[in-house]
Amino acid sequence: MTASVYFVVTGKPTGKGRPRASTRGGFVRMYTDAKTLGYEAAIADEAARAMGEMEPFETPVQMQVSCYYPIPKSWSKKKRQDAVDGELYPKVKPDLDNVAKAVLDAINGIVYVDDAQVINLVATKRYATDPRVEVYLFEKLK
Repeated sequence: MTASVYFVVTGKPTGKGRPRASTRGGFVRMYTDAKTLGYEAAIADEAARAMGEMEPFETPVQMQVSCYYPIPKSWSKKKRQDAVDGELYPKVKPDLDNVAKAVLDAINGIVYVDDAQVINLVATKRYATDPRVEVYLFEKLK
């Protein structure tokens, strides 16, 4: 039997921010911005809740990240319905790969030992009336 985990992070998908740098005492210090830290903490909380008492996976894993973006309020009723029906796709920031990277990094050590274990990643971007990120991850056994 294959172990799996599923969880949802409510709210608008947020991408991983670029590393920031500052100098202090002549030394360069790299850090992650507060927005990224907050979003990764929210992801980690949902992942930990979904894992419950399970230990992090040590086997190769496959992962699906589904990002649901908010539909612009300025759109017409018809255009909004087309977005809900999946006839329009988001071409807005954040980039899909940046959202996936935030998820991968946030669940490191919670769902799996290391994100190097992810052997297959499927990521999608859609519109929805309730913005969120859904994450489904399962062990890849022989």
